[in-house]
Amino acid sequence: MSTIATAVTGPADPPAAPKSRTPLGPLTARSLRSCLRTPSLLLSPLLTSAFFLIIYEGQLSSVTAATAPGGRYIDVVLPLCLLTTAFTGGATAGQLLVSDIGSGYHARLWLTPVGRWTLITAPVLAGVVVLTAQAAALTGLGLLLGLSPVSGAPALLALIGATVLLGTGFLLLAAAVGLHTGNSSAVGSVTLVFFPLSFFTATFVPRDQLGGWMAHAADINPLTPPLEAMRTLLASPWNEQNLLPGALVALAILVAGAAAAHLALTRRTRTGV
Repeated sequence: MSTIATAVTGPADPPAAPKSRTPLGPLTARSLRSCLRTPSLLLSPLLTSAFFLIIYEGQLSSVTAATAPGGRYIDVVLPLCLLTTAFTGGATAGQLLVSDIGSGYHARLWLTPVGRWTLITAPVLAGVVVLTAQAAALTGLGLLLGLSPVSGAPALLALIGATVLLGTGFLLLAAAVGLHTGNSSAVGSVTLVFFPLSFFTATFVPRDQLGGWMAHAADINPLTPPLEAMRTLLASPWNEQNLLPGALVALAILVAGAAAAHLALTRRTRTGV
């Protein structure tokens, strides 16, 4: 009977191929290995921020320490250097994507069942790991230069976490630019946009020490709230901290980065280039 049924209905349909798991882990590990093989991605943001931290602390602490909370200028300048690390290190994901696009590896991945968001998520996660290491190393240097947060070790962990949260938004923005253009210079423009902004906030002194047009520029600068929040983590006890404005700006940058990445993926899906 089974032979007759087979002859009538035809051979049974082949079993469905198992769905491939999203290889996020292997792709992230590959992106990390690419970072290790590219010193400019791993060391340049850290060394640049460390250089400025040492110079600012060494040359300006004796002049401006009296205006700093607790008399420690490192509480003022370390958050500034961490902020700089967040958006300079944020270019990592974009540069990794540009490298893969240029080598043709990204085009080959595009033809596989790999989830489209994975192609951005993997370099962004690699960038998060690198940025966390950079922020921790820079904070360690701050401790060597006399950093002593009022709230102790938890404040240091929160400071590193704030840097990573802010940097993740920049990583997504850079990834979107890299995916959209495939051009490393365009990815670098993300840093060029935000780097000048960091000098139009309370760069070298607390916000309440600014006056004139610079005070107004700092008031409208989107980098001022996260910078002030990071300084508050070091200089104030937990019950006196107001971190909400800085957290909202960091989340806004994160959402903007995710939206930009979504648009870049949508365009590439439609055009296939």
